[in-house]
Amino acid sequence: MRMKTKSPRKNRKRMFLAPNHRRNKYFNAKLIDELVEEYGIRRLGIRKGDHVMVFRGEFEGSEGKVTRVDRKNYRIYVEGIQIEKIGGASFDYPIKPSDVIITKLNPKKDKYRKKIIERKQKVELE
Repeated sequence: MRMKTKSPRKNRKRMFLAPNHRRNKYFNAKLIDELVEEYGIRRLGIRKGDHVMVFRGEFEGSEGKVTRVDRKNYRIYVEGIQIEKIGGASFDYPIKPSDVIITKLNPKKDKYRKKIIERKQKVELE
């Protein structure tokens, strides 16, 4: 059995050195109330194409579509959330996945995501 620690230093180290298959855990976000009632689950992984609303930070209240998911730096990029540089150029601003709520799932039919939702629904029922 692995030792668990409460040390922030060790937890941050584990997060940033985590292999790709464990990084999924950090890309979960809450679902908006309508989706919770529809699917019967509270959290789901963020994917490109999902519509999210930022509820914490400088861009609080902004909504948009996820354009990119950066697994290396644990950030997502949302359409319409940009910062302008002094020279006039603008760039997408990275947002933490924990600072958003999923308002609409990607409309594209995704069989893997359906399986994930079904699996989570079974766990919620137990």
